[in-house]
Amino acid sequence: TAIAWHPQKNIFITVGDKIRIFDINGTLLNTIKHRQEDVLLLSVVWHKSGDLFVTGDYGHDDTKTLLQYWNEKGILIRSIDLSKGEFRNMTWNKKGDKLATASDALRIWDKDGNLIAEGQSEDYLWGVSWHKKGKKIITSSLEQRIILWNDKAERIITLE
Repeated sequence: TAIAWHPQKNIFITVGDKIRIFDINGTLLNTIKHRQEDVLLLSVVWHKSGDLFVTGDYGHDDTKTLLQYWNEKGILIRSIDLSKGEFRNMTWNKKGDKLATASDALRIWDKDGNLIAEGQSEDYLWGVSWHKKGKKIITSSLEQRIILWNDKAERIITLE
């Protein structure tokens, strides 16, 4: 469901039912079951340092949706179950000190997985992208709304 290149090495991650790390030749280097329950992963992104990656999953009925921070070797650093909706998309800002996630709200996290800011949405967010200067974020939603936010997750404008 998602794929991401390592920022310095010739390896990439794919997510779906599990996390899989491959080299550039397609050789499987590692397979990681991200939790006990069978839950689909929807998003993955490497930090620009290459020291860690973050995954977001779908959750399922009685299981909470998880945002998970992993070290480069695939060892779980932190699991966060704050969201009511699945983590459909995520992206680091250019400096690499803030991660924006799209789910039931726009959430901004630091490199350690601490929540910095949260902006509520009327419907589920799908896309998320930082402006190159890192002061604005744009999201797209299930109901085809485009929302421009500042870097504190405060809504600037909504386009319907």
